Amino acid sequence: MKIVVPEKWMPCDGVVLEDSANSAVRTNKNILVIAGPGAGKTELLAQKASYLFQTNICRDPQKILAISFKKDAADNLKKRVIKRCGKEIETRFVSMTYDAFSKSILDHFRFALPEVLRPDAAYLVNDVDTIDAAFKKAGYNNPLNLPVYKLRTYYERVLDSVELPFTRNDLGETVWKLLLKGFDNYKPTLSFKMICILAEFIIKTNYKIKRGLQLTYKYVFLDEFQDTTYLQYKLVKQCFLNSGSIMTAVGDNKQRIMVWAGALKTVFHDFKTEFNAETHKLTMNHRSAPRLVDLQRKMYASLNESDSTICVSDKWEPDDGMVTLLIAEDEENEAATISEHISAQIESGIEPNKLCILCKQKPQDYAPKIIAELRNHQILARIENDYQDLIKEPIVEMLISLLRLVIDRKRPHDWEFIVSTTADLWNIGSLQSNDDYFKMQDALSEEIEQLSGMMQDVTCKKDFHALLKHAIQFWGGKRIKATFPIYSQGTYLNDLLNKFQNYMWMELDTTEMDWLLAIENFEGLHSVPIMTIHKSKGLEYEVVYFVGLEDSAFWSFKNQPEEDRCTFFVALSRAKKEILFTFCKYRYTSRYPKQSHDQINEFFDLLRTPGIATIIE
Repeated sequence: MKIVVPEKWMPCDGVVLEDSANSAVRTNKNILVIAGPGAGKTELLAQKASYLFQTNICRDPQKILAISFKKDAADNLKKRVIKRCGKEIETRFVSMTYDAFSKSILDHFRFALPEVLRPDAAYLVNDVDTIDAAFKKAGYNNPLNLPVYKLRTYYERVLDSVELPFTRNDLGETVWKLLLKGFDNYKPTLSFKMICILAEFIIKTNYKIKRGLQLTYKYVFLDEFQDTTYLQYKLVKQCFLNSGSIMTAVGDNKQRIMVWAGALKTVFHDFKTEFNAETHKLTMNHRSAPRLVDLQRKMYASLNESDSTICVSDKWEPDDGMVTLLIAEDEENEAATISEHISAQIESGIEPNKLCILCKQKPQDYAPKIIAELRNHQILARIENDYQDLIKEPIVEMLISLLRLVIDRKRPHDWEFIVSTTADLWNIGSLQSNDDYFKMQDALSEEIEQLSGMMQDVTCKKDFHALLKHAIQFWGGKRIKATFPIYSQGTYLNDLLNKFQNYMWMELDTTEMDWLLAIENFEGLHSVPIMTIHKSKGLEYEVVYFVGLEDSAFWSFKNQPEEDRCTFFVALSRAKKEILFTFCKYRYTSRYPKQSHDQINEFFDLLRTPGIATIIE
């Protein structure tokens, strides 16, 4: 990596930063960056990291800590930074989720806790059966007869309310004590929020650990900051408030859709006040076409956004973009219209995975007829809920890259990834001799040859299981768990491997053992993704189909209108060039078939504004 003086540093990859973004990259103060959809929040953070490393302002051994909400967002940011700065900074750019950050503190400094608060190293995470059993053991037997989802919400609220150290001896503390140490035949179990509470307590009560954290992470990035919860912000403050660490928080109030999960509504104001942070506002929308941006602007008033200044990229013509509202008689009519539209888009040259079907909730209730109709057009579509998280798991990425190399050795990116990962697993670093590195490469080549022979003989799921088992044994289960500590928790690793095996075998069976096509199908390269709006956060697509703009989907609108408006805004802002909303007069598969839009009529009024949407009835 070439070092340049700050005055001569230029954004990487020919990116042109707007003035506010450029100043946000170069400032050495705590800042809050307000960035709407398509403003390039991830790119801003990647450019800031590049600036800090390439100018040597962030000096070795200082590190940058980047915290995101989703694992794929954290991975994406890290890959961008490594691409710009090289693998030499890989260990100095630590990109993880809030859950991973708090868990890393607990796992590293568990013995800093007093014995009564110290969980066993092999604690389970979010095991709902154990948590339920702990509440029953503590004497709570669901006296109000709450349904399962409300009961779990109650459990979470009780566990979150506990303050450390223990002083009250109430239900929450009693359950904590059971979960921390295990009971009867149940293993120690923690929720992610319990882990966050324990991590905050470790930092609060151990000055040396706190100081070490601050000296290690000179710069801290906080992505999607509007969704930060009270507990997460409390941890951030405990770690970095009034320290020499320089904070960069990036977010957009208009996209706050996690209030139901505890997002702190005042987090922007709190951060600006407590961290004495300057505000930088980005006004460019690099993603959406002008007509879609115009719809976003018209939503600003309902989202309590007074400043509607937003600029559209000059890559678009003024009239580019399309907004459509489909009023369908029933699900068959809806599915037929969407399928014909998707078919036309694909015929025009758009890849299926560049399109997306969104639902407010429960895609399995809205998608079956659309999936079946698309199949009649020879178009694949699938609900992404399970795939989305599974594909981003390190062990799954490793197995997929290895399988591709077994199919074709001439894949430099996969080869580089597997060699680097195997070296890490086998602890072959710069201090080892070249002989160790070459022996590892020879062993890897031999393993690929053996897997190639096994692959040719795979005729059933049992054979495929044996192939995967051989690969895991080559890397070493203990090494994998040591490198990725989360895989040491209970049956987590085995559950992941079983899920991957099942999904991958399904694709192999469907494609009649076309391995490369099966891998591509598993990765979703040839199918239209279907997901909830929450799952779509941070993603973008050429065309978005928002299915079910109905009161029944927005059943909580009366109680949380602000959050549901933000959810609607997030959905429409995923689209680059076109978005199609659907309303069904009758959903015969629904418990109450006749649909309405009385509660959310403001969305329909918005779409019926002259010049906004084309209405199809």
